[in-house]
Amino acid sequence: MSGGKVTVRQKMINMMYLVLTALLALNVSAEILKAFHLVEVSMEKAGLNIDKKNKSILKSIDTYVGNNPSDIKGKDAKVKSDQVDKIAIYALKYINELKDTLIFGAGGRKLGEDGNPNPEGEISEASNIEKHANLLIVQGKGKELKAKINEWRNSMINILPEADRANVKSDLIAEDDKKTGESWESEMFEHSPVAAVVTLLTKTENDIKNTEAQVLDELNKGLTKVNIVVDQFEAKIIPNNGTYITAGGKYSADIFLAASSSRSTFDLNVGGSAVKVESGIGKYEVTASGEGEKKYTAKISQRQLDGTMKTYDAEGSYFVVKPLAVVSATKMNVVYRGLENPISVSVPGYSASQTIVTSSLGSLRPAAQAGTFNLSIPVGDVNKELVVSVSVKAPEGVKKMGEQRYRIKNIPKPTPMLGAIEASGAVTTSQLRSVAFIYAALKDFAFEGVSYTPTSYNIVFAPKRGDARVFQGNGPTVPNDAKAAFNTARPGDRVILTNIKAQGPAGQVIVPTSLAVEVKP
Repeated sequence: MSGGKVTVRQKMINMMYLVLTALLALNVSAEILKAFHLVEVSMEKAGLNIDKKNKSILKSIDTYVGNNPSDIKGKDAKVKSDQVDKIAIYALKYINELKDTLIFGAGGRKLGEDGNPNPEGEISEASNIEKHANLLIVQGKGKELKAKINEWRNSMINILPEADRANVKSDLIAEDDKKTGESWESEMFEHSPVAAVVTLLTKTENDIKNTEAQVLDELNKGLTKVNIVVDQFEAKIIPNNGTYITAGGKYSADIFLAASSSRSTFDLNVGGSAVKVESGIGKYEVTASGEGEKKYTAKISQRQLDGTMKTYDAEGSYFVVKPLAVVSATKMNVVYRGLENPISVSVPGYSASQTIVTSSLGSLRPAAQAGTFNLSIPVGDVNKELVVSVSVKAPEGVKKMGEQRYRIKNIPKPTPMLGAIEASGAVTTSQLRSVAFIYAALKDFAFEGVSYTPTSYNIVFAPKRGDARVFQGNGPTVPNDAKAAFNTARPGDRVILTNIKAQGPAGQVIVPTSLAVEVKP
C-alpha cells in the first residue's frame, strides 16, 4: 500500500501468496512429463533410422567413386558429402553435450529396475525449470545455439550448387517470433520443464540428420545415371510428422530402400495392404486409434538383375496418446466476477495459433502473450460455474482436446485499516498519532493487483472525558480535524472507524465491518 506503513505480518502474508501463486503457475503434471519422455525416446529411435540412411548414402557414394575413379563428378560428390558429414558430426556432438549438461544438472537419469544407470530412463528432476533457464537464457547459451543452428543449416545447404539448394526442405531453423518480438531461445526454453527442453534438443538432432540426408540425396542424384554398385540394401521408415500422435490424428511415414534412386521400383506392403510408391518412396498413412505404442512391419519386394524377387523387411512404430490440453488459471484456482482473470492454455504438439479456446460464460479475450487470455465475468452474473473448452485446428479438421471447469466467486469485501492498525483493540498513542491514511484492504486474497480505495467514512473520536466528536472523511487521507484529535489522544480515549464505502474493480462497495481502538496507558 502506498502512503503508509505495512506491518511485518502483512508483508509475510503478501510474500506467502506470491510464493503460492508461483507454485500454482509452475505446476506440471506427471502425465505431461511422461509424455515428453515418450516423445524423446521415440525421436531417438527415429534418429537411428535416419543415421542408417545417411551411412548408406555415404557408402553408396564411396562405392560409386571406387568403381568409377576417373569420374570427376563422383570425386566432387565424395568431397562434398564428407564435408556435410563433418558438419553434422560436429553439430550432433554439440547438441549431445548440451543435453548431457542439462540432464546432469537435473539430477541425471533415473536408475533402472536393476538399480543400474538407465540411459533411456526419465530425467530425475524432469519438472525443473530453473537450472537450464540459467544456462540457456541468463548465460546466453540459448542465443549461441540459435546462431549455430542457422549456421549449420546454411553450411550444409550451401555445399550444393545454387540451383539445387531449393530442393532441401529443412526444419533446422531458429528464428525469433516476428509477431510478438519474443526471442527464439526464450520461446523454446523459458518457463519449460527440462523434460520438454531435452525433447526439443532431440528434435533438433533429428533435424540435423534430416538436413544432412536431403543434402546427401542431392549429391547422390547426379550419380544415378550410372549403375551404382551397392552390396547391401536396407528397408527404411522415416516418419514425416513424428511418432507422438493424438487419437484421431494422422500418422504418416516415408518407406523406401536405402541407396535407391528415383528410378527404383518396388512393391510395398504394410499389414497385408499395398501402399502407393512414388519416385522410389512409399507413402504410408494410417488413422491413429487406441492408446500406447503401435508397431507395424513393411515388406518391400524388388526384382533383381537376374529376374528374381527379393524381399526386405522393416519395422516401424509410433505412440498414440489421449487428447491432452493443459488449462490453468495463472493466479488462482477460481475465477472472480468483475475481474480480468488470466488464463493460460497449451496443447502439447500444437502451436498457440492452432489452439481454439472458448468459455461457456463471460468474455474471453487473447492477452499479449501467445496462449494466454483474460476471462471476464459480469458483476451481476448468478452462475456458480463455467467451462473453458480447448480445441485445435488439425489437418483432418477441428478436434476437441479437453475442458476445465472453474468455480465463480465474488471479490471478497475489504476490511478497514486505520493506517498500519489492522485490528480492533488496544493501541499506543504513538500508533494513533502516526495515522495519516485510511485503507480498505483485501486480506488473504491471492489475486495480485486488486485493491480498494476508501471514498467515504466516519471517524468517531470518543475521549475518556468529554463529548465524542464525529469526523467525515472523503478519500484515503485522514481529515485534518480528525488528525488534530488523534494528536491530543490520551489513555482511555477511543477511536471508531465506521460507515466505510470504497471503490474497487467491480464498483463501489460498503465495507461490512468497523474498526474500534482504545489508547492504552
